[in-house]
Amino acid sequence: MANQDALKVVIVGLRHGHVGSIGPEKPGLIHTFRHLEDAEVVAYCEDTDTARLDAADEHDPGAGVYTSLDDLIANEDFDVACVAMPASEIPATGIKLAEAGKHFFMEKQFARRATDLAELVRAVNKSGVKVLVGYPHRYHPVAQDIKRLIDEGIMGRPLDCEVRLITGQVRPENRDPNNFMYMNDTEGGGILHMLGGHYLEVMRFLMDCEVKAVQAMSGRPVGIIDPPLEDIAIAALEFENGAYGSIHAGYLQRVRSVYDTSLVFRGLDGEADWTPIGDPHLKVKSGTPAWAGAPEKTFQYEIADTKVPMYGGTEWSLDIMRDFFKCIREDRQPDVNADVGLRVLQLIDAIYESSRTGRRVEVEYGV
Repeated sequence: MANQDALKVVIVGLRHGHVGSIGPEKPGLIHTFRHLEDAEVVAYCEDTDTARLDAADEHDPGAGVYTSLDDLIANEDFDVACVAMPASEIPATGIKLAEAGKHFFMEKQFARRATDLAELVRAVNKSGVKVLVGYPHRYHPVAQDIKRLIDEGIMGRPLDCEVRLITGQVRPENRDPNNFMYMNDTEGGGILHMLGGHYLEVMRFLMDCEVKAVQAMSGRPVGIIDPPLEDIAIAALEFENGAYGSIHAGYLQRVRSVYDTSLVFRGLDGEADWTPIGDPHLKVKSGTPAWAGAPEKTFQYEIADTKVPMYGGTEWSLDIMRDFFKCIREDRQPDVNADVGLRVLQLIDAIYESSRTGRRVEVEYGV
């Protein structure tokens, strides 16, 4: 029996890889919302890939199908939209949803440039709709524990945070160079734009402040990705709390396997070492009196999988959506909301400016 109190969800955009397919062969965001206890998927909207829309109609015949967002808004009764589209299309889509009073989740990246996203954020703030953006890493149990240890004083005053994010090259056998995620007109940036935002958001979460200034370099050593997008980006970060950081991101693996990732947070009294993608464990060292008997500890994690295939495939990733629905019902914005997405994109734009000019760049925030 259907949950009469469930929020009605529409899927806007079916081309993004994270959306998955309506059938069982490829799990993704569609299945996340279809299996969420508090949600009912009532319609699908796709204006370009009609074959995917036909598949949605076949596998979910009770739901509506639309080739126009305007028609969807005008004719379908819904509460929440899942928006996963090329970055170039999201601002206009989000503005229409906000003006219609519809809450929405949007998968990154949210715009080609921060100035485009700012228009969307202004519409969201004016309407009061609730928006969750697709930066989930701060919700990971390990990230949550690192933040707890920082807040408890185990690490001491923050000194720096370094991130490494290396993955497969953009070439046909790894990542299709013709996919909109790797095209300048639709994405607007390379590795830092598509994937680096995840880790920049986690760094600002752990530091509990924004990045003040950046000094960066980026380049195209592989050179297949659409010009002028970058295969590699390296940036030094100065945080508002006086700490420093660095990110080294690249589409560099010739033989694509697992991601090569690392996040190390260092404070005056200790450090935390985490591999964000891989074996879930956390290594912590602390010179505080509370840890005098065992200054080095390793924490192991058993990450619970969801019972049905969906994007993320873990209970903690599903909990993000559960909390989003709770935010809607309780009339509060999620922690990782549209304003957070804007601030991360403003940081990314500053990194690109520093790479272009060779100068240290102050990050400009605001809507």
